[in-house]
Amino acid sequence: MRIHYLLFTFLLVLLSPLAAFSQKVNRPLICRRKGGKCYPRSCPDTTHPIGNCAVFFKCCNRQ
Repeated sequence: MRIHYLLFTFLLVLLSPLAAFSQKVNRPLICRRKGGKCYPRSCPDTTHPIGNCAVFFKCCNRQ
């Protein structure tokens, strides 16, 4: 029975960072709600940045 406690603790520690990672999924949805679109690295010439979608992605909107 004691091994169940160890297994539960191990899984809790292993899976806890994944909950924080899943929060970044909402950023592209927020970008689309603002009327933007996600582009890698930088925005095209016809758009301007209005936020970030992820680490290397910019949320851009038409001017």
